[in-house]
Amino acid sequence: MAAHLVVVVRYLPRHWLRALRHVRRAGIRLVYLMDDDLLDPALLPQLPAAYRQRLRQRITRQRSRVPELCDPIWVTSEFLERKYAHLGALPLPLSPHPGLLAEHPRLQLAYLGSSVHQLEFAWLRELLLLLQSRQRHTHVDVFGDLSINRQFRDLPRVRILHPMRWPSYLAETGQGRCDLLLTPLLESPLNAARAPVKFIDAARCGAAGLYSDRSPYRGFIRPGIDGLLLGDRQQEWLEAIEWLIHDSGARHRLATEGRRRALQLSGSP
Repeated sequence: MAAHLVVVVRYLPRHWLRALRHVRRAGIRLVYLMDDDLLDPALLPQLPAAYRQRLRQRITRQRSRVPELCDPIWVTSEFLERKYAHLGALPLPLSPHPGLLAEHPRLQLAYLGSSVHQLEFAWLRELLLLLQSRQRHTHVDVFGDLSINRQFRDLPRVRILHPMRWPSYLAETGQGRCDLLLTPLLESPLNAARAPVKFIDAARCGAAGLYSDRSPYRGFIRPGIDGLLLGDRQQEWLEAIEWLIHDSGARHRLATEGRRRALQLSGSP
């Protein structure tokens, strides 16, 4: 189906100009949508340096091309309508798409590893590539630094939480914040000395825990009762996660029994 309208939103980078001129010559209407005051260079000194440079490159230097290429200009406030009336600015009604307001099911997963878990982060990325392409309502929190952010930021619905102070971390990972806690632990000299502390994290979160089937979790986790023990294949983890996504009863039983056992270990009644 041929396009009849192209909306240019906020930015008009120089390398777009030739293509947009071609679009206009083909008889396709161009509209410019502006939701901030982006065409006034006098406002640039008030902005942070990096953002100021980004605006210069993407719109300010090409601002004279906007009325040349686009008709009309849509704006999102009365202030912008008045200021750019000479360019024929038209107000765009505040009318959100119904899809933005629709209720979507959500299942929250988390990985609480630190930056020493480089093997696990690489392994986890491959798992999440599979999971997030197959499931549309799974959201994943991963704790990591800037390098981890670069590693995962292209994955949909994956949030990278940067290191924080201990009280904030406890609050961020507290009861009810997670449905499934992922604890892959690959073979390495560092991992050989670990204790099963992520079991406590799963109990704190109120989550069902998925653990690698090796020490320290092998022999500690009671499979199918207070957690799952899984091999090193991402496919095995994917199948277990999807089972728990669709079987909320099993998910809640694992989480409830894990928390009950953790309370016993703490000496709580």
